[in-house]
Formats: sequence, structure tokens, C-alpha cells
Amino acid sequence: MSSQIYIQDWFSQTAEKFSNNTAIDCGEQKFTYGEIETQSNKLANFLIEHGAAKGSLVAILAQDSVKVIIAIIGILKAGCVFVPLVTDLPEKRINIIISELVPQWLIVDAKGLTKISDEKITGFLRSPVICLDENQVFNNFNSQSYYLNEYAEYSKIEKPNIQVEPDDMCYLYFTSGSTGKPKGIAGRLKAITHFINWEIKIFGINEFTKVSQLINPVFDAFLRDIFVPLCSGGVVCIPENLDIILDARKLIEWIDNQQINLIHCVPSLFRSILNEDLDQQKFSSLQYILLSGEPLLSADISRWMDVYGDRIQLVNLYGASETTMTKFFYFVKSADRQRHSIPIGKPMDGAAALVVDDQGKVCPPGMVGEIYIRTPYRTLGYYQQPESTNKVFIQNPFSSNHHDIVYKTGDLGRILEDGNFECLGRRDGQVKIRGVRIELGEIENALRSHPLVKDVAVIDRNDPNGNIYLCAYVVLKEELESGELRNFLLESLPESMIPSVFVVMDVLPKTISGKVDRRSLPLPNRQQSRTFVPPQTPIETQLAQIWSQVLNLDRVGLNDNFFELGGHSLNATQLVSRMGRAFQVELPLRSLFESPTLATQAESIETLRWVKESPHLQGALEEGEL
Repeated sequence: MSSQIYIQDWFSQTAEKFSNNTAIDCGEQKFTYGEIETQSNKLANFLIEHGAAKGSLVAILAQDSVKVIIAIIGILKAGCVFVPLVTDLPEKRINIIISELVPQWLIVDAKGLTKISDEKITGFLRSPVICLDENQVFNNFNSQSYYLNEYAEYSKIEKPNIQVEPDDMCYLYFTSGSTGKPKGIAGRLKAITHFINWEIKIFGINEFTKVSQLINPVFDAFLRDIFVPLCSGGVVCIPENLDIILDARKLIEWIDNQQINLIHCVPSLFRSILNEDLDQQKFSSLQYILLSGEPLLSADISRWMDVYGDRIQLVNLYGASETTMTKFFYFVKSADRQRHSIPIGKPMDGAAALVVDDQGKVCPPGMVGEIYIRTPYRTLGYYQQPESTNKVFIQNPFSSNHHDIVYKTGDLGRILEDGNFECLGRRDGQVKIRGVRIELGEIENALRSHPLVKDVAVIDRNDPNGNIYLCAYVVLKEELESGELRNFLLESLPESMIPSVFVVMDVLPKTISGKVDRRSLPLPNRQQSRTFVPPQTPIETQLAQIWSQVLNLDRVGLNDNFFELGGHSLNATQLVSRMGRAFQVELPLRSLFESPTLATQAESIETLRWVKESPHLQGALEEGEL
């Protein structure tokens, strides 16, 4: 790969070479390199011909991952900046982002088009709209701002020739902000290309490699899922529905059936796989699991290696979105199962790092300080927030060159005797939950906007299995169920930012200076959120035992709500898996989200077992008549 080529052109060169090969595999849908090249060229040409200037902001509001991939490549080819959103984000959050950006264009799929047509998302009303689902009926959209039928009939598919520079802004990914508003991280072209080139080379990715796509498109890690295979002639493998990612049993089966060679995921998703029954026959094609976003636990390493040894290489990655995906890597070894924590390794080519103490001096090996990352392949900082940018992107304190910039990660760490780095956690109010970076202040601000909340503090805690969860301590003006607070937050925050546990207090403990004394906040008693009603039937009793094991509780009652007891999406998959094995029924994960009490889950199991024993009712169940 030439040092002057950038990701969109690199893909086009690969597409020309492997035009008839499968580029994306999503269930029954398969797309060749030629098809993705043609569709992305069409989008790029349409944007250019209709006035999208270089550097224009183009938002993507879509649920279909394939459409998102086409949109990203097409927007890059037009020299524009992509802003990925997803349709299941709360409307309030989307409106906040859009009102800050005022994007010049909006790309949607059918789901995104439905989302804006109900006028709950008002920020897009001034943006011209292109829908990539060309078979949609657009009669209800008569405004000139909708280029719907016009795009469906457009036919120019030659690759456009837009000159770009290495430092051009090419994307905005939004992360949690301590002020209560999400902030956009502005990526630059050369940084994406640098990372993709590194991963392809170090793992030997080629046209025979199948790579999983398990990451939500609103995170920058999505880019490595798609461009690592698409720039090497490999295949992007996308589960046909979200249930496969959320249900560890289905995910294991999918990885095996698809013959996946490389996986990117967060350690908590890896842990959900470990909770299933694994044997050496599974994952016959798998070569690498690349883990990032959370600490990797030695206990999980040990459990994995007890089954697979070193046949499948685990790789620990570390870095911040501000420095473009990850910048450290570490090949996990069998001996690491004895470590207290797994190292993050050493910086990749094109990056360097140091550890600095509170006095601004370089820490010798073994001494704890803040990790600084130095790389020309960093992002451009926070979009239209120079003050925030300048706080973390600073001149290298050990250089007189004003252009020598380092990024202050906010992570504490140290250099080990062997030269590997170890990350020891945050020094501020930021945490990562299941790989998602979260500012606790944003959740606190959202809770304070509830009319019955007087005071609040949100902290992160660890459950007995090593999973991190959020706990909210609230002082209320009058009695309020935690479920109501959860639903209130879901109106403006994504599910990943919703506390698993709400603790009601008369007053929050304070320090002498008047600040909340977070160290004195009590451990939550994650017991019954409602009046305890004991299970009665054998199914209810057995189900209560399973819930108790998954949630690490002494007892669970009929009226208890899984999520109000501290459940979240990952231990929900563990719960559904255990219930399926115990009762020999296939429970969809969505049933737990729709009916989260123990009583309703017991009823669902009884119904499924009754239908299973009555084959003539199976058709009615499948048709949704029961």
C-alpha cells in the first residue's frame, strides 16, 4: 500500500482486484466487492453533483449495517465527513447532537426514514435526505429537501476523483461528555489508514480472512471491523440480527458456522462466551480474538486457555478514540494467567508512550503515573471545542517543538520491567461499561433534571464476576420506584449509560469541603425492589434459583424485575441461556426486555413447554397467534 493512498481509495483498489468476491456476508444477503464499490460511487457522485462540498457534514441515521458501510465509503469518496448515528438512540440524544452540528446532508435506510417522518427528530428538518433503500415508497415526502425518488433513479457509478489531504477531517464520533452533552471526536484520514494498515500486516489478513462485525456503528471500533477485511480482500461477516450478538449460545454457533477467523470484541462479551459450555471442537477456524475497551481479567484468560491453550491467540488492545481506535497491543501468553492484571503491551509502530507523575516528571519502571500517548495518527480533537481539546492534547513537556503533541489519556499506569505497559484505571469521573466510555457527570446531570430528584451521585462498581456496573445514589423529594427513574433516563441516554442499580438515600455523604464523599457511599443491597412474593410452582422456584445465581442474590421474588435488580444486556444473555438449558425451551432474548419480571418469565416458559408438548399449536405460535 502506498503511503499516499487513503482508506476509500484503498478499498476501491481492493474492489477492482476482487470484484466478484464476497465483501459482506449478512445472513442470506451477500454483497460482492463490485456491488459495494458501485453503490458507494453512486452515493459519492450524487452528493458531489448536488452541492456537497469537501468537508461537508453528512449524518447517517440507519439500522442496517450494510447500508452504514456503503454510506461511510461513499461519504469518504465525496471528500465529506461522516457522522454515524443509529436508529435506536433516544430521540432526545439525536436531537442534541444534530442541533450542535446542523449537518448539510442526511443518509438514511428505511428505518431511519421512518424515524424522521414522525417528526420526533426535528434537527434534520433542514437537511436534504437520501435514502439508500431504493425500493421504498416515497409518496408521503413531497418536500424538496428529500432527494428520495431522484436518488433511486440516479445512475452515475464511476469512481469520483476528489483530492484529499492526510489531515482532512473525515468523521465525527460522539462520546459521553462531563458537561451533560455528548462531544464529537474529529477523525483524520491518515489515522484510519495507519491503523488498518498496521492490523492487516501484523495479523496477515488476506482475501481468505473472515472478520466478525459485532460493534455498534456509533463507535470508532466499527471502522476496524469493516476496513480491515475490505482493504485486504477478506469478508465482513455481520450477524443477521442483534439477538445473535446478545445471546452467547447463538453467537458461538454463528462464529462456528461462519468459520470466522478474527474477532474484535470487548472483554465483557468475551466473558459471556466463556459462561457457555465450551469444548475444543468449537471455533475450528478462529485464529485471533482482539479485545479492547475494558480491562482483560486473568481469570478469564485462565478459563479460556484451559480449553483452547494457545491455539487461538488472544490479543489485548488499548487506546482512546482521541488517538484513533487503539495504539497499544499485547499478545496474551499462558503465563499471564498468573498475573494480577493483563498488560496492555507496547505502542504499535507510529506511536510512542510515556508515564508522567503529578509533578510532570517521567516515571521510572514500576512507578504509577498518567499514560501519555504521542502519535501523528491522533484525531483532530473535539469538534468546535478548542478548550476541551487543549486540555488533553498538549505540547510534549519534554520537547521544545510546538508541533510535538501528546495526548493525556487520563488513565493511570506504569511500565513493567519487561517494557510492557500496565493500565491501572482512571484518574477522573470517566468509566468504561461493556466497552462504552461514559462520563458519570452526564448521567448525574440527566438524573438531576428529573423533578423529584434532589441530589445524585453515580459511581461504578464491580460485581462478583468482575463485570463493571453503574450504581446511582439518589435523594428524592418523594417516593419513586427505580423503574420510573430508569425509564426517565432511557428517554435521553442509551441503554449502556443506564445505572443497573438505584439506591435511595436520605442524604449523600459529604467531605469537609462539601463534595460528595464517593468512598463512603454504601454497597448497594441489590435485593427485592418490590414487596417480596415467594415463588410457588416448581418452574417459578427453579427460575428463581437461576436468577439468584446470575444476579448473585440470596433470593428473588415473583414480582421482581430483572433490570431493577441490577441486570443488564450481558448477564441477560447468560440468564436466557441458562433458562433455555434448564427448561429445554428456546427463549428469545427480547422476551426478557419486554417482560422482565420473574412471574412473566415463568408464564412464558410454561406456555412454550405447553406448545412444545402440543405440536398442533406450533404453527399458531410461529404466526404470533398465541
